[in-house]
Amino acid sequence: MAKILNNILCTAMIFAITFLWTYYGIKDTTVAAVLSLVVALCSSYLLYRALSKWESAKNAKKQRKKAVNDFAEYLKYGENNAKLFAELFEYYNYAITPIDYDNFIATKNGKCFVAVCFEQNALTQDGLRKAVVCAKRNEADKLFVLAAKIDQPLVKAANARITTTFIDAANAYELLEQCDKLPQIPSARKTQTGFAAKYAFNRKRFGWYMLSSLFMLVISVVSYFPWYTLSWSTVMFALALYCLLNKRYNPTRTAVSID
Repeated sequence: MAKILNNILCTAMIFAITFLWTYYGIKDTTVAAVLSLVVALCSSYLLYRALSKWESAKNAKKQRKKAVNDFAEYLKYGENNAKLFAELFEYYNYAITPIDYDNFIATKNGKCFVAVCFEQNALTQDGLRKAVVCAKRNEADKLFVLAAKIDQPLVKAANARITTTFIDAANAYELLEQCDKLPQIPSARKTQTGFAAKYAFNRKRFGWYMLSSLFMLVISVVSYFPWYTLSWSTVMFALALYCLLNKRYNPTRTAVSID
């Protein structure tokens, strides 16, 4: 709706400016109006296309960001992240030697230790230290660290000790997508909160409905349409009673909810 309104306002402004400039130039109202209308309609079309393209790109970027965040959250609770990324390295012709559920060795023109560190929202110093130590213990020539987010100071700290390649969630997602290795991420179950109904029929709304009912009742005494206002008074009173007595939108408060 906002895009349409903005387009209308811009079109009207283009028409007005074009009309005035044209009219001052040729002193002919009809010609100025026709030319201004043509310019305004063409500009409106181009503006609409530009706004649509910009909005599509914005939505695509937003969806991409959400997909990467869901991917990182999925890996945070993954039971075998090493297997997932081992398949990625195998796609690039690495020989894989499993170690555990979060680490493996990939060999191709050298021995690489791969540490999958998605337990936290960002790579921690302790997580990096463990990865570097494990790489050295396994006599690796290079270290790959995969994590949701990587801070620059950790990059310098790791490379000072062993050649390290860092892959964050966005790049990991893109690599798996290119190789058609993305896992099936279960979508979160949507819960029907019924926020509007809970707000409208909560016991806290009882006073508002009761006051409205009393107001309409008083108005009905002096109104030219008493049946109309009396009907609304009755409806408001019924809503007040419903808010006061219903249990659906007034659940019992407990320390723990399983709803």
